[in-house]
Amino acid sequence: MKASIAQHLVCPACQSTVELDERRREGDEIMEGFFRCRCGLEYPIIQGVPRMLPPQLLPGLKQDYPDFFREHAARSVAGNGAKSRDAEVKRKTQEAFGYEWTWAADYHAVNFADWLPTGCDAQELFAGRVGLEIGCGAGRHAAQTAGLAQEHFAVDLSRAVDSAFARTRDLANCHVVQADAFNLPFRPGEFDYVYCLGVLQHLPDPEGGFYALARQPRDRGILLVNVYQASRPVVLALLEVARKITVRLPNPVLRFVSVAAGCVDYGLFIGPWRRVRSTGLGRALQRVVPERIQEYAKHDFHTCVTDWFDRLSCPVKKHYKREDLRRWYERAGYADVTVTPYWKAFWNGYGRRATP
Repeated sequence: MKASIAQHLVCPACQSTVELDERRREGDEIMEGFFRCRCGLEYPIIQGVPRMLPPQLLPGLKQDYPDFFREHAARSVAGNGAKSRDAEVKRKTQEAFGYEWTWAADYHAVNFADWLPTGCDAQELFAGRVGLEIGCGAGRHAAQTAGLAQEHFAVDLSRAVDSAFARTRDLANCHVVQADAFNLPFRPGEFDYVYCLGVLQHLPDPEGGFYALARQPRDRGILLVNVYQASRPVVLALLEVARKITVRLPNPVLRFVSVAAGCVDYGLFIGPWRRVRSTGLGRALQRVVPERIQEYAKHDFHTCVTDWFDRLSCPVKKHYKREDLRRWYERAGYADVTVTPYWKAFWNGYGRRATP
């Protein structure tokens, strides 16, 4: 954690400024310490990442980082241990994605440009600007964006932030924070851009999560999100039947299941299409090969396996129509709204916060 981030962070519970108590530093990075708020809450800095979680999720840190709390046993990271339904879902989401982006930290699907609005490029959207990313996973998009931005803040709910920090540590303008989309440790209206890719559909309340994010861009700032499409009803229904079992499996077991699914998927469909797509036969079959197979043929087996784990592990997985996403933007007071498809799986949303 760079010391400069302290001026940007606020308590996610009460939005007050927080005081830094630095305990260990490596070069320019503060690796251990605490942020303390006058409301009485403390937020630890663990392995170089500030853990600015809401009170309901703070106790989970003791399970994820027992060595840190043994070393700092005298410090109490108090939290509200009340087990609300939302808190339980968020904790399960933390565990699933934290596990995924630890073993799949080298996930390297090259598809960043596919999430951008039609007619715009990353240089135009991010260069020289200050922005926020929600759901950074292992940090591959954060590293790309920080290469253009003036300053980039990458947030994730889970211990995926450890992988993201390792990937972006050498980027002086990139800051990784563990936080919750509904209780962000930033004041509203601080960012030129905010983006959230592949995340909203896994929140306990995706629409509410969207409105929480919509407060973060400043006037005329942009908000980029995407959500799953409510298409392919038969496929989605079959997947939901499987998920009733898979979301209950231990993560190591589900990883094995995902490898098996990837072997079937890649071995029977994606791999053969990769071999013939540039041939005369491939050109003849182009119109009948499902778009999903054509998309995955751009990526390797590891990407296929990781995506199977992603879709089988997440506790919440919701799908939306184009007009749903457009309505969210308009209700949040955004202008210049566009909603475009990314194959048959996602809607990409873009909007600019209107000046009051």
